[in-house]
Amino acid sequence: MEKLDAHSADFRQFFLVHYETLCIRAFRLVHDRNLSEDIVQDVFLMLWKRRTEIDFSRPVLPYLTTAVRNRSIDCLRSRKSRGEGTCGLDTLDGYVRCLVAGRCEEEFDLSWLRHEIDDGVSQLSEQCRRVFLLSRVTGLKNREIAERLNISVKAVEKHIGVALSKLRLRLSRSGFFNLFL
Repeated sequence: MEKLDAHSADFRQFFLVHYETLCIRAFRLVHDRNLSEDIVQDVFLMLWKRRTEIDFSRPVLPYLTTAVRNRSIDCLRSRKSRGEGTCGLDTLDGYVRCLVAGRCEEEFDLSWLRHEIDDGVSQLSEQCRRVFLLSRVTGLKNREIAERLNISVKAVEKHIGVALSKLRLRLSRSGFFNLFL
């Protein structure tokens, strides 16, 4: 029961801190305050149902931002298919507002993603980090890395595999993995 209480406290704090921001993000897309609040509440309900699976010490906001954006787009599509209009999307101004809001969210997501990757790489062992950066940033081939660091090609492959595995785990815990599915 103690673990559930910790998750509940984390969830409550997260809700209080991020509810308004997420409502604003939804509103920028749907231009309807009540619908925006419904969307964000649905996303938080989904988060609540999965609260025991989520590490609240890791950034969850990027995942929720993406979920709110996707849910908002689904609502707009649903309204359009029912013939209810698209809350200003038929006008040029409405269309431009949605494009700008989407671009801001993409930049926000990319900024968080860069932070997560940089932080994850910095937490690798020194040798693993060196091998990974030579491979992915410098673009050296495994054999070239092995020669430069005086290690075997198998060791290079192992370090790259470990780095990718740790980064994949880190990104999945912070909600970014869902961006790539």
